[in-house]
Amino acid sequence: MHSDLAAKRAVVIRLLPIGLVLTVSLVGILYFLVPPLRDVDTPADRMVVALRCAGVAALTLLAGIQAVTGHRGKSEAIDPIAGAGRESRVMQIHARYTQNTLEQLVLFVLVLGALSTYLDAGSMHLLPILTAVFILGRIAFWLGYLRDPLLRSPAWRSPS
Repeated sequence: MHSDLAAKRAVVIRLLPIGLVLTVSLVGILYFLVPPLRDVDTPADRMVVALRCAGVAALTLLAGIQAVTGHRGKSEAIDPIAGAGRESRVMQIHARYTQNTLEQLVLFVLVLGALSTYLDAGSMHLLPILTAVFILGRIAFWLGYLRDPLLRSPAWRSPS
């Protein structure tokens, strides 16, 4: 049993740097490919960009809520307190994705707001880039989780 846990930890630890390198690389490449935003000269303008990016990022949470609601409505889990065993494995994954996305989204929105106060107009295109990468990361997390819970990162390899 202990060796099984060690093997699972090894998979997760091996995948973490891959996800980090992919994320940082994607942000870096996009920073130079995406043109700067226009008309973001005042702090209020920059905060509007941050709020709009936060709203787009929140769609990842909405997708999770919709997945849980859809599965719950079609199963015995329609009564969420009816007892264990009524939720399918897929629904449990959707629920965990949704909870994790809520946690990640709170942090992400705070970071967007803070960055909007530090970045100048020429760097503000970083916020939509970070938002796009956040969304891609959430999709990769969800798809990986559905495939195998150890594959909750962009490196979708089997844990062998």
